Amino acid sequence: MSYQKKSISRNRGAAIITAVLFFVVISITMAIGLSSPVVREYVTSRDFAKSKGAYYLSEAGNEDALYRIKNNKSIGAQEVIFLNGNYATTTITNTSATQKDIGSLGDIVFNTRRVKSTLTTSSGASFSYGVQAGDGGVLLQNSATITGSIFSSGPIIGANNLITDTVISGGTTGLNGSIQGIQNQGGSSMYAGTIRGSTISGSAYCNTISGSNKASCQPLAAQTAQPFPIGAQEIANYEATALAGGTAVCSSGKYTISSSVNLGPKKIPCDLFINGTATGGGPVITLGGHVWVAGNINIKNHATLRIDPTLTGQSVVMVADNPSGNLNSSTIGIEGSGLNFVGAPGGNSWITLISENIGASQGNPNEAIELENGAQGDIILYARLGDIKLKNNASVQEVTGYKITLQNSANVTYATGLRNVLFTSSVGGSWTIQDWKEGQ
Repeated sequence: MSYQKKSISRNRGAAIITAVLFFVVISITMAIGLSSPVVREYVTSRDFAKSKGAYYLSEAGNEDALYRIKNNKSIGAQEVIFLNGNYATTTITNTSATQKDIGSLGDIVFNTRRVKSTLTTSSGASFSYGVQAGDGGVLLQNSATITGSIFSSGPIIGANNLITDTVISGGTTGLNGSIQGIQNQGGSSMYAGTIRGSTISGSAYCNTISGSNKASCQPLAAQTAQPFPIGAQEIANYEATALAGGTAVCSSGKYTISSSVNLGPKKIPCDLFINGTATGGGPVITLGGHVWVAGNINIKNHATLRIDPTLTGQSVVMVADNPSGNLNSSTIGIEGSGLNFVGAPGGNSWITLISENIGASQGNPNEAIELENGAQGDIILYARLGDIKLKNNASVQEVTGYKITLQNSANVTYATGLRNVLFTSSVGGSWTIQDWKEGQ
């Protein structure tokens, strides 16, 4: 028997090992290349989830503080809440008597997000028209103008007077109002049951029209009476706030101011006289809160009434309301070419003069508010049951009253911020959110 010995090349074995190692290296490289984006995506998704969670945690801290403040719950200057092992730190800063800033920081494993909010304690009103009148209507005489829109439940009568925006007279049914002798601009329309002797820039929505630049009417939908922006309860709240600030002492049945002074919140249980100087700048009366005058308000000559600069973005009320004499008392008289009314810095701040005189609604011819001789500024006039008269170049930014008369180049120029007027802290008011945003 014979045997043959087979020999296997060592070189062949080495080649196989090299091929295997090469395959392994390529496989590992490909695995690493494929897995890296997956890992990065996972890390990114994880961090995004943590960041999102931190934002929600920060929001939760802010909302918790808001709830406690609005419901008069106990809360410190800094609060920490924990959720699933993570936490949010909330800091409350009292920037003024009527404003709080809330800042919260949510933290999830070093992923942080911030939320900031601003609270104000106030009551608000929305003045949607430059002029709003009740059943007594609106009368424009001489060269009086309205820069803005107007809504009146009663007639609107002029002598080719200009109202730059929409003109609406609803009447008692919303369909029987009347407009006479008015012109408007900018493509704005007029709405009334009857339109006479008017120049309409846009369309005429009416039942009958005559003596106007439009030959026919567009179909008229009922223009129902609009509620006044400030009701009796809101006025009562302003008065309660003024009373909480103390009661002034009258002298000989009146309270007189003739030099610079801080005023409000305060109740004045008699007639108020603010006497400016014959020339020059005159005294500066700084209003720090609402003022309730249980009598008449009389303001004359060169003087400045301003809202305390710390009340940024807020408005202050001066109310003439004598509960025992609202037919012949509770009036406001303003006269003087050097009279200026100034809101707080930053805009959206007005001095609002309110008369609770009821004369016009009872057929009494006396004015609830009369403003004349160039008095002007950041001022709103309001007499829900009375007559308001502006004359001799007087200029204000909004007028609301049962009946309104404009004479001798008087002007009302509507400001857009009047749609959201915030009044400084009132009894019955609550903390409301003025601003809410993510912080840096």
